[in-house]
Parts: sequence; C-alpha cells; structure tokens
Amino acid sequence: MKQYKGKVLKAMMMLLAVGFALAGTSTLSSCSSDDEPYFTVSEDDDPRILNTDLADSKIDRKTNYKLEIKVTPVHYTTVTWLLDGIQIYEGTTIDQTLPVGNHELKIVATTTKGKSTSRTLNVTVTPAADDPALGTNAIELWVAPGAETTIHKCKNLGTVTKVMVGGKEVAFEVLEEGTALKLTAPTGLENGDYDITLVDGEGNQFSGGIIKVTTEARPSMENTIWEGEFAVTWGTPFDALKDTFLSKVKAGTILRVYVDGNGQGTAATAWWNNILTGKGDPDRGDNMVNGPATWEFELTDLSIQLLTEQNGLLLVGDGYTVKKVTIE
Repeated sequence: MKQYKGKVLKAMMMLLAVGFALAGTSTLSSCSSDDEPYFTVSEDDDPRILNTDLADSKIDRKTNYKLEIKVTPVHYTTVTWLLDGIQIYEGTTIDQTLPVGNHELKIVATTTKGKSTSRTLNVTVTPAADDPALGTNAIELWVAPGAETTIHKCKNLGTVTKVMVGGKEVAFEVLEEGTALKLTAPTGLENGDYDITLVDGEGNQFSGGIIKVTTEARPSMENTIWEGEFAVTWGTPFDALKDTFLSKVKAGTILRVYVDGNGQGTAATAWWNNILTGKGDPDRGDNMVNGPATWEFELTDLSIQLLTEQNGLLLVGDGYTVKKVTIE
C-alpha cells in the first residue's frame, strides 16, 4: 500500500512540473513575438532590413516620397536616409517631398553596437506640371560674362520673381507672354558651366538647367538649308523652302539669308507678311540691298504661328539674288 501511494505521488509531481514548464514557455512566446514580430532580445545581433519589395521609383516634385522600413533588432536599430550622400531623415517611416532630379537614396540600419547594413534605391523626381521651366537650346545657353541672352521655349514663368546664375542674382525679364526669359550673365565668373535657379514669390527654388558663361567664342551651329542663285523680283519670290522650312525650325531659331544685288526685300509668309511682325506692305519693313548683305531673323512663337497659318516661307521683294539660306 505504501508503495502504491509513493508511485501516485511521484506521478502527480511529474505532471505539475510539466504544467509549469508549459506555462513558462507560453509566457515567453507571448512576450517575444505576439505584438512585436521583429523583436530580438540581443543588441549584439546583426541588423537586417526585412523589406522584400524595395524598388526604384519616380514621382513629381509635389508628391511625398513615402516608405516604411522594417528592421531587426528593432529596439536597438536606428534607420537613417541619405539622399545623394546627405542625411535627410532619421526613423523607420519617411513621408516628405524631395528635390527635382535623379537621386540615389541610401537607407542605412545601424545598431547600438555600431553594426550596419544598407539598401540603395534610385529615385527620380520630375517637375510638377505647373513648375517654371526654361528652354534647352544650347545656343541660347551660351553667354559671355555681363552679356544678355534670351532663352525661348520656356513655360510657367509668371510666378518667377528672382533668377540666379551660379548662386548670384541676375537681372532678368520675362518676354513673349511668359514663354521667353532674357537674363544678364554675372560679371566676374570664371569660364564654366553654372546652374540657373528660378525662385518664385514664396521662395520656392526650381532648377533652370545649366548655362555656359564664358569668354570663349560660341561655336557656330549654323546649318545651310539651301544654297545656289535665285533672282527675286516682285513677280518671282523665292519659294524653294515654302513647304519644308517650318519642319526645320522652332521659336529661337536664327534664320540667315545671304543676298547680293541692288533692291529690297525680306523674309515673309506666303501671304507676303513679315515673319517677325505679321505686317504687310507698306509696313512690311523690307531691307534695302546695295551689294552683298546678310539678313538675320530670330524666330519667335509669333513667327511659328504666322508661318503655320499663312502657308510657309517666302523671300519677297525685287532686285536681289538669294545666295544661301541657313538656320542656327
């Protein structure tokens, strides 16, 4: 009988021990994983970035860049965000705008023991649809120190209150209903390429591209589109480029006409109106010819409109010979 009671008592004690062990395991499991799935107990662990869907992205300037990073050991790890090598944020979740351009975004996870890991993404930020922007004609973006240049094919310049070149504020004027910008390059700059920065009334800054400020002579980019001899009279205008000229030019293009003779004339539309002013005879503004001469016309948006609506280009007048026509 005593032997039987001893066996029962021993069995009950074993069951109690197993129960306590299971209860302890359940408690530990709840603390470490139920609410904090990335928690580890040791700051000596190597850091890990757990996201599996990190990818390059493209946004516009007014759209916030949003991303959450999951790391372990979560309680001992700091996440920093570097844009082109410069820290812009610290924390696991970023939600902010970024400057326009193509950027390298580096995400670095560092533990309290100095161990780190990182991921690198490419982020392209484009201008917003209503941001000011300048044209990209290389000829117009080449200027001597202290000289003026006019940049065409611009947009949204109505909000611009300040223009800077190489960090220096410059004199400027918005022309042609906000589609052209005339600026004066700073004096005292060494020959080189400089950033153009446009600033609106609220102090927002926008990239205007790169301008070359240099004392070097601008390389010729003049292209011959017709060459020969054509005698212009009132009854026989030059019409060899009437139907093709418009496809070769845009606002900002410089048209040069090389002539010789003794008479008068100008570049006009097929309706015989001046391509710069739209005016016809007697206010067309013909050039007088007395020997070799070169006529130069810098096309504007109005020029393109006139040539489009009035059926192309003619060289009109009387008493001169067209030798060559070029564009730049």
